[in-house]
Amino acid sequence: MDAGSLPSVEYVQACHSTLQEIVGSNTAKLVTFNLGYLPYGDKQVTTKTPTTVAAVEAALEVVCLGGLISIMAYVGHPGGVEEYEGVRDLIAGLSPSYWVSTEVRMLNRPTAPVLMMVWRLVDVPQRRG
Repeated sequence: MDAGSLPSVEYVQACHSTLQEIVGSNTAKLVTFNLGYLPYGDKQVTTKTPTTVAAVEAALEVVCLGGLISIMAYVGHPGGVEEYEGVRDLIAGLSPSYWVSTEVRMLNRPTAPVLMMVWRLVDVPQRRG
């Protein structure tokens, strides 16, 4: 692959809820969220339920057909369970005609992070007959 064909990367410091305003619609094959606080960072500065739910709603518009949204939710800090539940409720309400979703969690560690993934289905022609 020559340097001219490599994808470009641009870093933007902004609230994750403004994702669609920054990148547009149907532009991403993958959108990834790592919720909670930054490792080794100030544990008082965390993602919050209202902006995270808005960010995931934006990601649903940003991800292209066949694309994936992955969300790692950390439930072991104050507000983490509520944030996880807000995102989970949003995802659980998506139409299975257009989305496939899953959740992966450790059953014997209740405060371990929870991975949620949402795939946007590719348009499939109707079968005849």
